[in-house]
Amino acid sequence: MKISLFSAAFSKYSIERFFEEAARNGYDAVEIAGFRPHAFPLDIINGGYKKINRLKEKYNLPIISYAPENTGSPYSLVYEDKNMNDESLDYFKKSLDAAKLIGAEYCMFAVNHPGYARDKEKVKNLVLNNFKELSRYAEKIGQTIILEPVTPFEGTIVTSSDDAKWFLENVNSDRFKVMLDLACPLTVGEPISEYFEKMGENVKHIHFIDAFSNSEDHLIPGDGEMDFERIVSYLKRINYNGYLSLELFSRYENEPDYSAERGIKVIRELLKEV
Repeated sequence: MKISLFSAAFSKYSIERFFEEAARNGYDAVEIAGFRPHAFPLDIINGGYKKINRLKEKYNLPIISYAPENTGSPYSLVYEDKNMNDESLDYFKKSLDAAKLIGAEYCMFAVNHPGYARDKEKVKNLVLNNFKELSRYAEKIGQTIILEPVTPFEGTIVTSSDDAKWFLENVNSDRFKVMLDLACPLTVGEPISEYFEKMGENVKHIHFIDAFSNSEDHLIPGDGEMDFERIVSYLKRINYNGYLSLELFSRYENEPDYSAERGIKVIRELLKEV
């Protein structure tokens, strides 16, 4: 298993600082958050891809995934208004173009909270139709979408393995896969094995973080309540060979350098000890 670092924790620094620290600490790859000023999709398309590609070559760090902003500010997969939905789809297609330009293996999408007083089944079908259209576009350009479930504190449409499996089966595209964020099974009360037993090799990536069952906060392994000896033992047993990505936010925001350094040391020890 290889280890990658997600750039969101370095949002207050330059993107080169992020690459620098990832390389210094020996990460195998990086995940890029598609926010300004680092890597907004339209900025990438308008020439920003040159800088990012230069940095990945300079620091010898492949980009495993690109995660555009898609949580409703201002783009989302859950807008009932047709104009808002169409504008969002156009943005998400540009996000797929941006992921392609920087050589990201995956373009990562999540489904944010749709708002209250809405029919969940209607929202699910809206999101499904959006993913079908985006998957057709991904097939056309040769890019792969990866669906990230969220915790119940962040959304209601894709929070469990069953939710992810429903979209995987109903989108039905070779360019549409899923991933596992370890906070999700913890907060919905299911084992991580549900993802692999239901979806097998279609689970392509893991946000390898700790958490508490009453919060969406993402922590360095050991700082929350998960049993990592059990988790790592299971991943080794099923021969998981994707990336373990450290996605941190909240309490680590002011010290991302230290958090990146400590995080990979902890993960390496876990992989070595189990």
